[in-house]
Amino acid sequence: MDRDKRMAEAAIVQAVGSVLTPAVEGGSGIFHYLKLNCGYMKHLKRNFVELEKELTFLCDCETEVNEELNSNKTKKKMTRGCKLWLDSVKEVRDEFEILRSQYQQTGGCLCGKRPIHSQLKLGKQIVEMVVKIRSLRTEIGQIIKMEPKPQDPFVSRHASKFPSHKEYVETLEKHLSSGGLKKICICGPLGVGKTTIMENSHDSVGESGRFDIIFWVNVNTDGNISDIQEIILERLKVNAKELDNAQRADNISKELKDKRYVLFLDGVSSEINFKEIGIHDDHGRGKVVFACRSREFCWQADDVIHVERLSPREAKKLFWEVVGVNLKTNPDIEQEADSIVEECGGMPYMLKLIGKELVNQSEVAIWRATVDDLRSTSSEEKKELEEVYRFFKLVYKNLSSVQQHCLLGWAIFPTGLEISQDYIIDCWAAQKFLPRFGKIGDARDTGCLILDKFEKKSLLQKQSKEKRYKMIEFFQRAALRIANERDGGILVKEEKQISEEEWKDTKKLSLFGFPSSTLPDMPNCCEILTLIVEGRRLEKLPMSFFEYMCHLQLLDLHDTSIRCLPPSISRLINLNALFLRSCSLLFQLPKEIRYLQKLEILDVRHTRIQCLPSEIGQLIKLKCLRVSWVENVGNHTHAGAWTGEMISSNIISKLCLLEELIIEVLDPSDRRWKQNVESIAGEIAALEQLTTLHFYFPTIKCFKTFINRRKSVNGNKSRHGDNFKSFNIVVGYPQSTSLLAGFDVSEWSAEKHLRFSAGVEEIPGEFLTILKQAYSFELIGSQYAVNLSNFGVDNLVRLQACVIEDCNEMTSIIDGNHTGVVPFQGLNNLHIKNLPKLMHIWVGPIASGSLNGLRTLRVKICHSIKTLFSKEMVAQLNELQDLQVEDCQMIEEIVEAGTVLAIGEFPKLKTLELIDLPKLSTICNSLLLPWPSLETIKIKACNALKSFPSTFKNTTMLKVIKGDQAWFDQLEWENCTDLKVRFQDILQSI
Repeated sequence: MDRDKRMAEAAIVQAVGSVLTPAVEGGSGIFHYLKLNCGYMKHLKRNFVELEKELTFLCDCETEVNEELNSNKTKKKMTRGCKLWLDSVKEVRDEFEILRSQYQQTGGCLCGKRPIHSQLKLGKQIVEMVVKIRSLRTEIGQIIKMEPKPQDPFVSRHASKFPSHKEYVETLEKHLSSGGLKKICICGPLGVGKTTIMENSHDSVGESGRFDIIFWVNVNTDGNISDIQEIILERLKVNAKELDNAQRADNISKELKDKRYVLFLDGVSSEINFKEIGIHDDHGRGKVVFACRSREFCWQADDVIHVERLSPREAKKLFWEVVGVNLKTNPDIEQEADSIVEECGGMPYMLKLIGKELVNQSEVAIWRATVDDLRSTSSEEKKELEEVYRFFKLVYKNLSSVQQHCLLGWAIFPTGLEISQDYIIDCWAAQKFLPRFGKIGDARDTGCLILDKFEKKSLLQKQSKEKRYKMIEFFQRAALRIANERDGGILVKEEKQISEEEWKDTKKLSLFGFPSSTLPDMPNCCEILTLIVEGRRLEKLPMSFFEYMCHLQLLDLHDTSIRCLPPSISRLINLNALFLRSCSLLFQLPKEIRYLQKLEILDVRHTRIQCLPSEIGQLIKLKCLRVSWVENVGNHTHAGAWTGEMISSNIISKLCLLEELIIEVLDPSDRRWKQNVESIAGEIAALEQLTTLHFYFPTIKCFKTFINRRKSVNGNKSRHGDNFKSFNIVVGYPQSTSLLAGFDVSEWSAEKHLRFSAGVEEIPGEFLTILKQAYSFELIGSQYAVNLSNFGVDNLVRLQACVIEDCNEMTSIIDGNHTGVVPFQGLNNLHIKNLPKLMHIWVGPIASGSLNGLRTLRVKICHSIKTLFSKEMVAQLNELQDLQVEDCQMIEEIVEAGTVLAIGEFPKLKTLELIDLPKLSTICNSLLLPWPSLETIKIKACNALKSFPSTFKNTTMLKVIKGDQAWFDQLEWENCTDLKVRFQDILQSI
């Protein structure tokens, strides 16, 4: 036995100590080696009993940790160390089950059924596991630590700019800077731009950094307190779903008491009791801004800003800016334009809406017809929204039949709701608004074009989150009115009772916030086509609830508290789409689901479902399936834990029309997935119609098998998956704490996302063919890659976003000496983290066009890099807007010394964050650089950086400097008293 072996064995014996019977007390040679191993076998039973006891203690510790986590989860998240510890405990439990099975076969004695050498091995494994468990128990004191969940100070509204609003915005910002004003009201008639004014102010004060957190709430028509509280609590990252309104108010008040905050409330149409929300006057640094149409609610404000309609001159100017001044040369058109401007009554949004309908329209007859339509009066009694209705209907009439159906489809949702692109298109397809394409992918493409058209016509607003849309309140009401005039039977109800007659006559119904007790046992609604029910108060559905809904096409039970679906779901024989996402208490799908023979879309993500029933295989028309697996419910040693297959064999293969498959594995270490993934991947590879795939391959072998089988199935129709329109593929077990959810694909607008965590020395060709298609790429934990050139630069040409993390051998990101194409020419976002050997971002020559689109660069925990940007790189960064460098212990300069910067360098840089850089002494040597777009600078723990004033003395847009006062005081000012005063005024201590 070699020396290392003896030392290892001795260490085990020493660690076990007196609790276990030692097998041997040292020695050398074969005799002592045999004696040691015989000791393991001789005391097998005693050691196993000790193992069971130690495991019980460890499980008790695990329970304590989980209780601690749960008690603090409203405001904090677990540390990386805690996550790794819990993963280790889980592995120990799994290993114990295997050892227990082997031990039971021995009968606990030398004369067991297992061979002698197996018993020797088992005895040693038991002792080693006891040592491992005790080690985990000693770590418990360092494990129960939690990190504060980060709060985003604000989420940009991306507000439209109207010159006529500038004065109002400036007045509002001045009020927000005033210490004496707590509540400010924006008051004015419908359509004058109150929302736009608030959005501009929201973004401006958010970017200034003067407030800790900023809220935006679209208030519904009832001014529901709980809805306002829910949005505030979500932004504060406080989980209070189980609390009543009074308890929520207490939580909000405590959270905000010492914070600098602004609460923007848009669309207030009734009196609001701010104390019931949790907003109190004794919040010394908190402010509220609310917009309303009626002056009767202004009394609640300390000051009121009255917004007037545009003057005729301003209205005419805005209208021609939208239409195009080239048409103004025609006197007949100009005359009709004056009439249109007059009819719009100085309302900016209406001028913009009608103007977009007439862009480049040179036919005078169309202009006259538009004026006639605007002047026509409704035969109905004049209503509050009559003006808006006439404008909206004019645009609606000019749409195609398909677009009209899609636009009115928004009416079924509550006002102000932000809706994701995929969901609304699914709804349109399920209700047969879109042409009956053979493929759902074609319908989705058409839906995207329609949404884009609606946004360009100002009928919809694209939200700050990519691929989410909202219709402004008064348009949505107009849409509901037109929809009911056209087809009738559309109801949108929020916590209001529905009469039996309403159930009978309704065709499309949405219920929000309804408790189970308000639903009838068997509603008589034979004509209903669409049913949307959302809200945690709905806990169950009556057994016969769907009995009369055989014509239903769309059923959405999103985010309800139901635990099961009633047997009457079998009556939904015409159902096209079923949404059960975020039904967090739903444990299974009923066998009756097999009767939904027309079902094309099924979404069961974020539920407690542990397996798909075999009946899913009978849904032969299914085109889109979305499912997610949570960590197995219950303890692994608990009898109630699910140990069977997640998806039974031959279910997926029967869904021959499946085009879109999303399988989210929320716990990458889930052993059930590792046991099932090979068979599932094999069945998926055989789906010839599949064009969208979200999937986790734990090993590179599994991924290669999938690609090769897919190639053999598809033959010449595709090249290694070239027919994928969209994918989110993860290869390899992710070691980092970000896990599978670390990269928000929607945030990056990446339809094709690839994550590689497999630590292999040679990159397989199957992987590279997928990488070549990717728009976003994560490389995590590679122990072999020296730079991305290893992957072939021509495989990176489509990348828009790239994350590189925990790659211990990487010395540069790109090696310009090994590039045959222009690399990174489309890259927008680059995140680099924990690369201990990284010396350069780019080495060698840099081609013109590389990095030209880079907007965000973040570099963290790279302790070997000394200079961030070389001379050659600087000239390429014309689009850089956000630069963050953090915890890089050796970095000395941002821009390489000797670089001659032109006046136009860094033209769009808005945010600069330099954190924990102890050796940083220089940002750049150019003292003439104007930094024309720089608005926010954050400097923390950069004590060697003393030339800061001279670097940024020419900034004109700088709004805030976040830094420590002690650091600020030791800067070299060179007798620039005025500059010191200016910077001191915008310094925000951190």
